[in-house]
Amino acid sequence: MRTLAERLIWAREQKGLTQAALAKLSGVTQSTIGNLESGLRLSARRIVDIATALEVDPVWLANGGAQAKPGAVEVSEAATPPFPSMVRVRVGDEPDTIPVRRVEIKLRAGFTGFETVPEVEDGGVLHVPRTVIESQKLTPHELLAVRVRGCSMEPLLFEDDTVVIDTGDRQPISRELYAVNWKAEACVKQLVHEGGQWYLRSMHPDHPPVNVRSGECEIIGRVVYQPGRVMKGRF
Repeated sequence: MRTLAERLIWAREQKGLTQAALAKLSGVTQSTIGNLESGLRLSARRIVDIATALEVDPVWLANGGAQAKPGAVEVSEAATPPFPSMVRVRVGDEPDTIPVRRVEIKLRAGFTGFETVPEVEDGGVLHVPRTVIESQKLTPHELLAVRVRGCSMEPLLFEDDTVVIDTGDRQPISRELYAVNWKAEACVKQLVHEGGQWYLRSMHPDHPPVNVRSGECEIIGRVVYQPGRVMKGRF
């Protein structure tokens, strides 16, 4: 089974569920199930919800590889990271975690800095393995867990994916990923330095690079982690 659609159809039929029944069980709409089975890739959060309802490994459902035991949530060794500078983190190997606040970033036009609004999902925190915090020499109180908005960073990041940003690391480095304030809008972009100028680069081909001189741009923090993988190095 080479595609997400094939794996989803197989897993749903193994459970004896219709699209409507799976939608109700997973808390998503039937059209979401239909779109996925038609080959449309949606947000990682929806995929996790569906995988939980089907009692399969969400990483297997999304990327393939060896399937985990029903109900287990772990990263398959056969699932290769899509970008070489990412490092897979096996969930469950290190039960000792550190909570990172889940927030929504609020910005105001014409003002520097930012405000945060707590999110209540999962108790308002993201549990990050302590080994990740220590190996990357991160300071917990400077970390924030935020949601990715829009599709401009696909296929690296999908809408509603959660990433952790280090607000203490705002030094621009070419080809690193950052959460930035771009014209009073919080977004995740790659910073690229070319020809003596800085650009905001998206991963999706429909979104061309933007010269930061064309508008206000302020770094909020560097992207350092996404559940299941460390984000480091230059992309």
